[in-house]
Amino acid sequence: MIKRLVTLEVATSDLADAASIYEKNFGFAVARPADGKSASVKVGGAEIRLVAAAAIDSSSEGMIGLWLEAEDVDRVIADFRAAGLDAGAIRKDSGRRILTIDPKLASQVPLFIFDRKA
Repeated sequence: MIKRLVTLEVATSDLADAASIYEKNFGFAVARPADGKSASVKVGGAEIRLVAAAAIDSSSEGMIGLWLEAEDVDRVIADFRAAGLDAGAIRKDSGRRILTIDPKLASQVPLFIFDRKA
């Protein structure tokens, strides 16, 4: 059903400090887009995306999104329904079909499951 972890998004109040922690403490190369609102760290085939809390109108820090790739989002929805859960609707964005899971169904984790069948 789920193929892989793609992206973990983390809000931070100090983007420069958070990026430097990944560089200094873990030796990761940090990519910094010119807009200064985010930075990303590749870990294996996945990405940790650091987002400036101010860029998303948030004063809190922590995980703001967990992105998982599935073979088929329709199958994910069918599995949710079979378990008696409402998975919500699919939206299309950037060549992906994205299912936004209600955080109440995922231990308060902002969870996004997508496939590339758009």
